[in-house]
Amino acid sequence: MPSLYIYSLFRENKMNIAQIEENVKSLLASLTSGQCKQDDFIYELLLTYGHRKQSVSRLRSGERNLAIKGKDASIETSHNEIIWKRHLYYKKVESNTLLSEIDQMRKDKLVSTNKIRFIIVTDFDHLFAHDLKTNDRLDISLSELPNKFDFFLPWAGMEKAVYQGENPADVKAAEKMAKLFDLIKDDNFDETNKDDTQALHGLNVFLTRLLFCFFAEDTEIFKDNQFSNAIQSHTKDDGSDLSDYLNRLFLVLNSADSERSQLPNAPLPEYLDNFPYVNGGLFADDISSPMFSAKSRRMLIECGSQLNWSDINPDIFGSMIQAVVHPDQRGGMGMHYTSVTNIMKVIEPLFLNDLCEELEKSENSATKLQKLQQRLGEIKIFDPACGSGNFLIIAYKELRKLEMEVLKRLQELELEKTGQISQPFSVIKLSQFYGIELDDFAHEVAILSLWLAEHQMNVEFKVEFGELLPSLPLKKSVGIISGNSARLNWRDVCECSQLDEVYIVGNPPYLGARQQNSDQKQDIKSVFKEMKGANNLDYISIWFEKAACYIKGRENSKFAFVATNSIAQGTQVSILWPQIFDKSLEIFFAHTSFKWKNNAKSNAGVICVVIGVSSLTSKHKYLFENGIKKTVSSINAYLAPAENVFVKASTKVLSQLPAINYGSFALDDGVYTLDSHEKNKLIELDQRCESFIKPFIGAKELIQGGERYCIWLKSEEDYLNIPVLEKKVEHVRSWRLASKREATVKLASTPYEFAEIRQPNTGYMAFPTISSERRKYIPARFYSSETIASNQVYIIPNAQLWHFSILSSTMHMIWIKSVGGRLKSDYRYSSAICYNTFPTPSLNDIKKEKLSKLALQVLTVRESYPDRSLAKLYDPDNMPADLAAAHAELDSYVDSIYSTRELVSEEQRLGVLMNMYLKMTGGQNA
Repeated sequence: MPSLYIYSLFRENKMNIAQIEENVKSLLASLTSGQCKQDDFIYELLLTYGHRKQSVSRLRSGERNLAIKGKDASIETSHNEIIWKRHLYYKKVESNTLLSEIDQMRKDKLVSTNKIRFIIVTDFDHLFAHDLKTNDRLDISLSELPNKFDFFLPWAGMEKAVYQGENPADVKAAEKMAKLFDLIKDDNFDETNKDDTQALHGLNVFLTRLLFCFFAEDTEIFKDNQFSNAIQSHTKDDGSDLSDYLNRLFLVLNSADSERSQLPNAPLPEYLDNFPYVNGGLFADDISSPMFSAKSRRMLIECGSQLNWSDINPDIFGSMIQAVVHPDQRGGMGMHYTSVTNIMKVIEPLFLNDLCEELEKSENSATKLQKLQQRLGEIKIFDPACGSGNFLIIAYKELRKLEMEVLKRLQELELEKTGQISQPFSVIKLSQFYGIELDDFAHEVAILSLWLAEHQMNVEFKVEFGELLPSLPLKKSVGIISGNSARLNWRDVCECSQLDEVYIVGNPPYLGARQQNSDQKQDIKSVFKEMKGANNLDYISIWFEKAACYIKGRENSKFAFVATNSIAQGTQVSILWPQIFDKSLEIFFAHTSFKWKNNAKSNAGVICVVIGVSSLTSKHKYLFENGIKKTVSSINAYLAPAENVFVKASTKVLSQLPAINYGSFALDDGVYTLDSHEKNKLIELDQRCESFIKPFIGAKELIQGGERYCIWLKSEEDYLNIPVLEKKVEHVRSWRLASKREATVKLASTPYEFAEIRQPNTGYMAFPTISSERRKYIPARFYSSETIASNQVYIIPNAQLWHFSILSSTMHMIWIKSVGGRLKSDYRYSSAICYNTFPTPSLNDIKKEKLSKLALQVLTVRESYPDRSLAKLYDPDNMPADLAAAHAELDSYVDSIYSTRELVSEEQRLGVLMNMYLKMTGGQNA
């Protein structure tokens, strides 16, 4: 059953991960030095994770130690064996007995009856532990515990989320079918028809029919291996007649028994007539099967005979679509197949975990269990961009599994009460599942996939309860339609009353504002009308807005989507999310940025988030970061555990910081940019050139080091009578004149100059526009005015040392991570969002002087490593200890000027910054 173990332990004094890690390190140091006695170790360990002192004291006294009550242990020996309900079973043991002891402890009835989470044994050289909820195990020397402290994070209310892995049978089937597709394509397509959309569509439909037949012969829809055996027995080895055979078979599968006498070449041979009537529209269209060779015929037979398709998840069809759809079409439609793992990230916190908890609460009441089953039969699941139906399939299967757990418990209660059990039945129907899909083929696949999922679950139901509902003929589904979700009225597709329990799910198409075609731009306009800034929204914003309108005022309805992380970053946040929150809605769970991964042939290279939205509630919210589940009181639109604040782009600096700008932009066809070799060659040709060659830095030179130069001319007099420079200037003039942009053509009148000149006459500080997500800080560096800055870096003329400290602090990085944009997962710095809006406290001369000293300390340490680039110095795996210490000291002081109380978490720092931003902007948060 899915994730019944995913829950959080709620405590008043929650700790953050950094605190816990330090606490565990301190505890081990105390144990090693003898300050902490062995008898006290387990109690101190519990305290390090935030357990209440009062609770631990009662455990220490023996009041809550069930080992004393259950095994007549004395108070004196109770510290060696502890059983604390729901938390742990602990033993101090002799060396060489750890494994045998932990095995024996697992079998103890007290473990199951008291719902123990962790079993722990130690001889104080080694420590073994077993998490009975996730089945994870820990086998370490005790000294390694600080490095493995996250194993016990559930004690602190931070669950390490565990999701279903991919089924190996799915992966193998996808690979086999992809190879078969390649062979068939080679047999049927050449340069003349390789881009024939209609022919490719026909091939996709054909493959869908094959998938159904493979599945049917392994799951009792057809007779065992009926399809594969018929091909092997009744077609030629060279594959020459296989296409005709399949055309005839598909016609039979689309014909009821009463119609078969009217088919061409009737009466049918027995090996064809024995196939059942499928119906449902799968074989209705007159689409010719492709031609086969001996090799592709063998591969087709192998796909059927060598794979057990009963183990295949119907969501494999989504993987198949991604493998066969033309790459241009796939990219244009924003189609990214969603794996089971990623689907569970959506549906578990959206509704599945609550239903599982309801089952646990109701397990001893037949009435409550019956109400829960009735509820399961009334829930509606709606995917308004359903693709091949992955979300609907997995949601259907998980609800059926949960229902079977309900029915099993009802039978147990019935048996206890009457001594006999009645035959149960399922109330969950495919008609509870709704979808919209633009692509007609994917829409058909979604319907087929749900049929197969229903059959799979009926088979499981039979295994458990002894009854199997008939699968054929397939029934036409009306819940999934083909159409443009952006234009359709969703309530026309999935009707709902005020009290209906509807969950909207999915992975809608992404498409950034600059990637949308004219039709998609029109879709944006049709949804957001004339809303200011709508033309800067991602295409997926349509689904967020329409879902918000759908659930507005409906407390029983919620939605959750997979999206690119851009939906919660940068300027887009202040455009989209006020519109959603104004409908009395809130984010009640979210997965922060994670890399996309699925079992398809080609993974989509994107960074995603999952966002769940519901009506306003006082209930706890859940934030998933790096697989850790945190309980928080609120989640804002930046997916931070803070109140709603919308940071709007500003053209002016709102704090004490000086103005910032890009460096200069050449627009020169690369003519004025030189490497070391080109620079030396130019000077060799004419020594006068040296006066006009300057060091030139972009993001690469700043971070990774290396030398680059540029030709820096200010007037015509600079290059006249220097033939090599005259030639370059003339090249730039001609190149600009040939441009289709009017502004570029105008710049041809001053071809010797950079197109945009922002070079200061004084020294400046520079930092890159893009920086790796792995770095704890964005590296900055000071330069003289003689070094020309490109538009790949931001520059602050006349920057002071204290500015360096503020901008090189964790405080600044938290602001960037929370409100800035990303290029994939890297930080994309924006002056309008990250810099101009960054709140800084009021600073007197004493504080500025202290900040300047700390900046010098960091810079001095950096200079002691002249052979290392900033990229190497700020690599988190290789950062020198003295540089890390200098930054830590700087961070500590920066924290102190922002807050009089100690700031120990990112959440606390962000809260301070958000409050300061509200004060800077006069309390305007929307």
